[in-house]
Amino acid sequence: MNRKEALQRISIYSLCHCGIDFLCAFSLYHSFGTSPEVFLLYNYCAFALQMPIGILIDYQTRKMGKMFQLAMVSMIAGIVLAVAGSFLSPIISGTGNALFHAGGGVLTIHEDDLSRMKGRGLGVFVAPGAIGLCLGMLFYDTEYYSVIRILISAVLLIMAYVAYRNRKETEASDRPVIPADRKVLYLILCCFIVVVLRSLIGISVSFPWKDSSRKVFLSVLFLACGKTAGGLISASFGMKRTVAVTLIMSAVSYAFASEMIPGLLALFFFNMTMPLTLYLLAGSMKQMPGFAFGVLTFGLFLGYLPYHYGVLRDLPPSPYGTIASLVSLAVLYIAIRLSEWKEYE
Repeated sequence: MNRKEALQRISIYSLCHCGIDFLCAFSLYHSFGTSPEVFLLYNYCAFALQMPIGILIDYQTRKMGKMFQLAMVSMIAGIVLAVAGSFLSPIISGTGNALFHAGGGVLTIHEDDLSRMKGRGLGVFVAPGAIGLCLGMLFYDTEYYSVIRILISAVLLIMAYVAYRNRKETEASDRPVIPADRKVLYLILCCFIVVVLRSLIGISVSFPWKDSSRKVFLSVLFLACGKTAGGLISASFGMKRTVAVTLIMSAVSYAFASEMIPGLLALFFFNMTMPLTLYLLAGSMKQMPGFAFGVLTFGLFLGYLPYHYGVLRDLPPSPYGTIASLVSLAVLYIAIRLSEWKEYE
């Protein structure tokens, strides 16, 4: 597959990712209130539902014999529902978000795999969502709310059409659906633990320097850049080196993260593992990309629950961020060792 064409398609999915997360956060905060119950309901629909949707995509893809067909339908349906949900209900927009992520995630995994990008495309896809989410949270009370909502909705629907016109279907492979080795189960567990930790630390750790909207956006920008850089650097220098260097740097940065510069670096390095866990899992489950993507987003939802129920809130960066970085380092090294038996094409 032509890598340039694959990257163009992934870029379209990524722009949609930014827009749909913006629209969901924008409408959630403005129209549906900020009560914990509303957020729990939305997050359940948006994150937890991705796993069953992903499993369904995997099953039907194998049955229909076309890799991209159902994933594209899921992604476009997700955009339509998210647009409609922004006017109607957080349940609808959250479900649309889940459909989009599951479909877009499967499409990106396939594009990355078939064009031999070694995870570069995964980092490009996952990063923009955080930026869109942050912008939606920061500007939901603008007096131009209705105009912006309609404009973003129109752009998203146009982008959905562009994505459909640029689709490239390929035949589904005849590889086994479930790899016949228990190592895959341990690999799933390791990647799941890392994602839960990243979600928990990401939402529960409080930085004293984040006292303005500008600094909040700057922190999210560093976080998003870390996700993109993780895929790019790992593909160029190898996963072992990338994991070792980035998580050690993350642990050190979190130790001094009460200050702004180390805190920004901590966010950058810690989030570089985002595309790596997805690449590890998807690479070992070639016929189950929807499940691979969905099980990790379910980990994001579980990591949110302690914060929601007030168990872990406003944690200091040190020692919690440092400990999480070192634990992630150890668990990811186990995951890499487990994946070495599997051929990465």
